[in-house]
Amino acid sequence: MNRFIGLLSLLITGTILQAQQISLGEISRNARFNQQIDESNNGKSKIKYSDIQGIPYYYPQFTNAKIGDTSSTVPLRYNIFLDTIEVVEKEDVYELPKDEPTPAFTFLTTKEKLVFVKTDDLYSGYFFELTDGKYRILKKVSTKYLPATPAPNTLIAGSPAQFIPQKSIYFIKTENRFIKMPKSTKELAAELPEKAKEIKDFIDKNKIKLNREEDLIKLGNFLNQ
Repeated sequence: MNRFIGLLSLLITGTILQAQQISLGEISRNARFNQQIDESNNGKSKIKYSDIQGIPYYYPQFTNAKIGDTSSTVPLRYNIFLDTIEVVEKEDVYELPKDEPTPAFTFLTTKEKLVFVKTDDLYSGYFFELTDGKYRILKKVSTKYLPATPAPNTLIAGSPAQFIPQKSIYFIKTENRFIKMPKSTKELAAELPEKAKEIKDFIDKNKIKLNREEDLIKLGNFLNQ
């Protein structure tokens, strides 16, 4: 437990310049201890992860990640079904509170950066930040739970409960706007009129596809030059 309290202190240290109002006591009280992390509320019932095909996590195992801009690391697991971050202390698992002071976490092996962004809509929560700067390119990943369906008769088999990974959704986050990535260059230029001409020229010249992640990284790097 002492190490976990120290971890919470580090989480605060990584964001203290952005959120002076948060205290160690507040985060400690809000961190939810979950000894039965294998279960999750699903409406009026509970679902048991081990009984479901597929996994509700981005990576199935706890993976070391750097906390903010510090040199400290923590083993964490990103639950893409619940959009929550879990950290482990010995055999105990804690779910971090979701609020704006949450620091970024960068996976050491892949360098993927997980950030919390409050958007005041259904997408609010954790995103992978593909590019930072004035024009941030963000990626939302999720999985959908499909309950088991019983066999209608002896000739037709039922289907087991399963997690179905959903297609990633991409966004552009500016200081004042949160934009779901449009399907066309014309729509994107209209969303960012201050960069309309540059966007059109860059996309045409570089044959950028707005549904391809590597191209969106190129676009984000260009917008932030």
